[in-house]
Amino acid sequence: MAESNATATQSLTSKPTIIIVHGAWHRPIHFHELSTALTSHGYKVIVPALPSVDKAPGEITPDGEADIATIRHAILAELDDAASPNDVILVPHSYGGIPSSGAVRGLDSASRAAAGKRTSVRAIAAITAAILPEGMNITGPDGEPAVREGLPALMNPPPATMFWQDVPAESETYRQAETNLNAMSTAALFDPCRFSAFEVVDVHYLLARDDQALKFHVQEAMVRRIRERGHVVRTEVLEACGHSPFLSRVPETVAFVRRSAGEHV
Repeated sequence: MAESNATATQSLTSKPTIIIVHGAWHRPIHFHELSTALTSHGYKVIVPALPSVDKAPGEITPDGEADIATIRHAILAELDDAASPNDVILVPHSYGGIPSSGAVRGLDSASRAAAGKRTSVRAIAAITAAILPEGMNITGPDGEPAVREGLPALMNPPPATMFWQDVPAESETYRQAETNLNAMSTAALFDPCRFSAFEVVDVHYLLARDDQALKFHVQEAMVRRIRERGHVVRTEVLEACGHSPFLSRVPETVAFVRRSAGEHV
């Protein structure tokens, strides 16, 4: 699989554009199989490279603002495309939920309509992602407060088994995925969420029962917090699944995204 700063494939239909947002330590290449499968179902798929991760270590940005700007640029390029404007479904994974939420501000259907625009961010289809209220930081795997003090400016990735223990370690998928992990800006990882996106766009959430990076009870707590604030979350649960179903459970992840986009599959 050849790596690129962003991947995009033109849709043949008027389906919404899928923008996948990778998480900490990951790169667009990790979502190649998911992107290819969604493209085969007629979607245009874009996977922007977050600058807090996907650069040479000396070039990685110091906080999450550039991540938000990168995602927002990708969204607006679709919403306001002069030739073929299109709605967007955001598909964040893990940390990617935090800058994705920040990027949504003012791009929901009500805000766009008030500005005389016809396209908008239609929904967030989260894959074991941090969907948080404004001002809240990411936590540890078990929901414990994340402690930044004493950490270096760049954090190397944790053991790959935390991300995909359900992918055979001897497989090419595992080897390639591990090889493509990269250092992550510590400041970006600890940045608080900049916007409560769940208040203005529909949220769909794919939970993974055996997730070792974002434990199942933490995923449930995020969903419960959104519901307690009076908002609807459609959920699906993958049993015996780790943190990266886009690698270990591709067909089910594809079906989840398609249903989040309004298909009956």
